[in-house]
Amino acid sequence: MSGALAPSGKDHFFLVGILLGSACGLLLGSALGFELRPDRIKALKRLVRRLRGEEDRPRFDLMV
Repeated sequence: MSGALAPSGKDHFFLVGILLGSACGLLLGSALGFELRPDRIKALKRLVRRLRGEEDRPRFDLMV
């Protein structure tokens, strides 16, 4: 009885890829979530602002 219930070779490969990708994503997401604490998130935001060319401090020369 082959057909609807038994997956073909391509379907099997696809399902294994989905399962492995999901497992790796879950592990990576958990590791990042565990490592990213509020102080590290602030540091990452500051880094992104510096890379964009935005400044962290007010420009006092423009306030005069």
